[in-house]
Amino acid sequence: MSSATSIITSSGADALVRGGVYSTKNELLDDALRTFFEFRKDMRITAVVEMYKADEISISKAAELAGVSTEEIKDFLAKAGVKIRRGFSRNKGSELAELVR
Repeated sequence: MSSATSIITSSGADALVRGGVYSTKNELLDDALRTFFEFRKDMRITAVVEMYKADEISISKAAELAGVSTEEIKDFLAKAGVKIRRGFSRNKGSELAELVR
């Protein structure tokens, strides 16, 4: 990264908050990451694969977040060496149990 890029990255965030474009640095970061993932589908898929691997999301949610079909996300998971889970995840099982009570 060039020194000019480093300066705009570190000082630019403060300038955008001071200028009222964003109310906080967190708001700017959320927008920056949303834009990043919108334009970098490869990074979005990588993040989704990691979230699925950590049992944070279901396969259907992974496909939805990645913007691909369920069959396509299965291919991405297989390429990453991630085992496809069958049935409910731990979180979904707990949620279902709460609904049934």
